[in-house]
Amino acid sequence: MMNFSILFDANYLNKGLSLYLSNANHTSDFTMYVMALDRKCQEKLNQIGFKNVVVECIEDVDDPELTKAKGNRSRVEFCWTCGSYVTDYFFRKYKLDHIIYLDSDLMFFSSPQVLQDEFYKKNASVGLVSHFMKYPLFGEYCTQYLYFKNDEDGSGCLRYWRDSCLEWCYSRVEDGKYGDQLYLNYFADRFKNVYGTENHGAGIAYWNMNNYRFKDGYTIYKGKKWPTVFFHYSGINMRVEGDELLF
Repeated sequence: MMNFSILFDANYLNKGLSLYLSNANHTSDFTMYVMALDRKCQEKLNQIGFKNVVVECIEDVDDPELTKAKGNRSRVEFCWTCGSYVTDYFFRKYKLDHIIYLDSDLMFFSSPQVLQDEFYKKNASVGLVSHFMKYPLFGEYCTQYLYFKNDEDGSGCLRYWRDSCLEWCYSRVEDGKYGDQLYLNYFADRFKNVYGTENHGAGIAYWNMNNYRFKDGYTIYKGKKWPTVFFHYSGINMRVEGDELLF
């Protein structure tokens, strides 16, 4: 059983649906907790009525700290802030034994259970996915897939990420911070059992894909192969003109 946390608005609905459908195609035992960032998104999701999905709307969350954050940062920065906040919200409200934050622009090509098995084997309280390339501005790890176990270090780390983002989450580099992402660099300094996956088939994206070869559902890097788990479609947009889908 896997518990996922995801958030998006009506403008990202197509990506959120692709994420859900691709995961459901490979994984049956999961619950996806979705925080709609506007009413239109909430209504559409409720109309569709996917199974294994719990839908809530950020407009129903009454928290002065979140309201303050919404008033002093851009829309994108507020969405970044909400990632950690919403994950912690679902984690505690539903008393989950673990939770996995997902960026909404992912698509799965096999079950993420392989990542969970790796984290379990390593007794990880926190599981991270690297950029798998040198990326000083954005840090070693990417927020795309974050696992938190309901133990002292896992829940403590999630709350640290949440509180840090509420305090500061902006689209600029400042004092070792950038958005919600550079906080991940400090997880292992503050908490025990923080583990980064070795699976190069997780977090394939435009910034690392040219380092790999792909064959028969596997990602191959330096002679070793891993199951291709998900692609991160960061920065990729699409539109429909007539009958043509354009990227």
